[in-house]
Amino acid sequence: MANTIGISTAVGNTFSDTGIYYDKRWLARLTPQLYFEDLGAKKPLPKNSGTLMKWRRLNKLTAVTTPLTENTNPSESTVATTEVTVEPLTYGQFVKMSSELKWKSINPIADEVTDELSDNAALSYDTIIRAALSGNLTNQFAGGAVNEAAVADSAVLNASEIRKAVYTLRKASVPGWEGNLYKGLIHPAGSFDLQSDTNAGGWIDLHKYTQPDTLLRGEIGQLYGVRFVVGTNTGSGTGATDETFHAYIFGRDCYAISELSGQGMEMIRKEPGPQDTSNPLNMFSTVGWKFVLAAKVLQASRGVQIYAGSAAE
Repeated sequence: MANTIGISTAVGNTFSDTGIYYDKRWLARLTPQLYFEDLGAKKPLPKNSGTLMKWRRLNKLTAVTTPLTENTNPSESTVATTEVTVEPLTYGQFVKMSSELKWKSINPIADEVTDELSDNAALSYDTIIRAALSGNLTNQFAGGAVNEAAVADSAVLNASEIRKAVYTLRKASVPGWEGNLYKGLIHPAGSFDLQSDTNAGGWIDLHKYTQPDTLLRGEIGQLYGVRFVVGTNTGSGTGATDETFHAYIFGRDCYAISELSGQGMEMIRKEPGPQDTSNPLNMFSTVGWKFVLAAKVLQASRGVQIYAGSAAE
């Protein structure tokens, strides 16, 4: 997908100069916005190893309740596996920038274009992951609703909903991360409601952390064994009376992200050159992003997706 930026006053164009692109600017802008990417298990797919990424999940063994008999070996156990596959796909977008801008423009718009492409790449990356998760986890509808369409605007994300989600995961023996803590990704509207709940007496703000150097991207605090991250791209829907906002509570290895080694995420800049026959008069340069990505839920029981209204809207 391409867009053209020049000095014309026609709709869709703006002043720009090509400027100088630095990877540091790209990464500094991009990385902090990858919330879903930060919470998933990552497993690169090496080049020349086929088109599918495969995970083999061991199925749980049953508890042993019969004691061993002296001098007798027990019957052997068979460990079954469940295979999960996903195909990494390539995504990208670029913008053309007129060569006239190098000597006519007085505005540093090229840097702004780079920033916009960084934002766009981050949004695209996280949206693809979110689409792979949404509806494929354990669903929880706030206020006891039977589906998202029945969620009332007053059924907000509160301490009770978090306790319920944590109970669902604990009941299924879902492991957490360090300290057996789960990780939650919520919308600012959900953060507004959760932190407004006077019953959330177990809320721990960041400044009370004993190890603040291990913060997640966008982390705001903890409640009932969940570390919460705030991001705007969590998804939304339509409830009984108003918009709903989605929240996610994850256990370890709930979902995975695969990407081709060396092709995970890159910014590509092309300047006019003598071998470029598509640009014979060196009329433009291009800058864009490309990545190879696939995301897959490994075990639906290891994540809870909460659909809730909000008092913030």
